[in-house]
Amino acid sequence: MFPSDPTLLVIEDARVDAMLIRVAARRSVPGLDVRVAGDGREGIAYLEGLPPFQDRLSHPFPDLVILDLLMPEVDGFGVLEWLGQRKARAVPVVVLTGSPDPTHEGRAMALGATAFYRKPGDSEGLTGVVRKIVEEYLKDQTEGVSFLQPGDQTRRAGRPASTDRL
Repeated sequence: MFPSDPTLLVIEDARVDAMLIRVAARRSVPGLDVRVAGDGREGIAYLEGLPPFQDRLSHPFPDLVILDLLMPEVDGFGVLEWLGQRKARAVPVVVLTGSPDPTHEGRAMALGATAFYRKPGDSEGLTGVVRKIVEEYLKDQTEGVSFLQPGDQTRRAGRPASTDRL
């Protein structure tokens, strides 16, 4: 199906949301390898390849990150700041948050997020948003998948993901 199955890293502390994101992503892109980090600290460890994630054959570097903002210890802003300090290959980071704070979008985008979405309040809405995200950002690696439909909207950075991210 894919020359190399793409990998999605979901950094999300809410277990139910993480499960819904995983299921929706796999249904949207068959063969997608979905990994979940339960908070920002674990997400950074995964991205950096720290134990227990140092084996990249078992824990492949992600092709896309879906990031929650409001998490204990290291929040999504901390992850974005960490990514901004790294000089390595780029990875699109899409923020998917339930935060109602209107300043969070601008702050996340300024820290290098590729796109920003607010979590819908229902599982059907969340499934639809996740479908849009994975199809949009993994489309170069997928075949035979329908992509964004007319009228779909998101906030995207005005520039492509920079190679100095991560």
